[in-house]
Amino acid sequence: MSADSLTVPDAGTRPATQRGRLGVPTIMPLAGTEFRLLSREWAAMLFAFVFPPLMLVVLAGSFGNQPDEAFGGVLPSDYYVAAYIGIPLGALALLGLPIMVASYRERDVLRRFEAFGVATVKVITAQALVTCALVVLAAALVVAVAAPTYGVPAVEDPLRTLAGFVLGTVTMIVLGLALGLSVRTARSAQALGMLAFLPMWLLGGGGPPRDILSDGMSRVSDVLPLWHVTAAIREPWLGTGSGGTHLLVLTGWLIVGLVAVTLLLRRRNG
Repeated sequence: MSADSLTVPDAGTRPATQRGRLGVPTIMPLAGTEFRLLSREWAAMLFAFVFPPLMLVVLAGSFGNQPDEAFGGVLPSDYYVAAYIGIPLGALALLGLPIMVASYRERDVLRRFEAFGVATVKVITAQALVTCALVVLAAALVVAVAAPTYGVPAVEDPLRTLAGFVLGTVTMIVLGLALGLSVRTARSAQALGMLAFLPMWLLGGGGPPRDILSDGMSRVSDVLPLWHVTAAIREPWLGTGSGGTHLLVLTGWLIVGLVAVTLLLRRRNG
């Protein structure tokens, strides 16, 4: 099922009183529809629910079972279990969400919603809420796969770890919305999302540890939001840091994303 299968009747086919009632839907029923649509985006679901657990199993078992300085002095398996909580977030925010937003633009679904009084901000809010729910499910799957294979390390600082996960989720979703609103076709969103996700996965905590990267690659990872997401989760989880610097960087990315979304919505409505 794709976005074009969502039927929004033409506003002119209904009397004004009916259009008024349809113009004030709640977010949650709309989110239910978005959940069914987004869950059928196979590329996003593959990279969010299959790719992270698979790579976790492979990588966590490839670097030995002793604490390693390259991994901040912790077990490589613990490093990857904590880091891979953030990888599904990158996939859903950069692949699933932008594709849905762009496909709605491409097929004029957003304008048809607006004809019934459903503002674009309501639609993308529903899509963002669905993405948040899928992020939680995908993170839970990573933990479920890790538990019987490598075990789940104790969370040293639960509050800071949760702060990293929540701020990282919000930031990446806002950036995903900006990406989806900036392109006109779903194919373009998928191509750009893939180009963004793969480097972020490789250099953002899902690939080799940062300490074995070249100086150039380390500098590149410094500007990637997904690196700061995984580090903001991993450091307080494993007790290797507070994650505070990464939270500040993510706040900066969040501001950039919010400004971009606001400008793109104004340009579209202008």
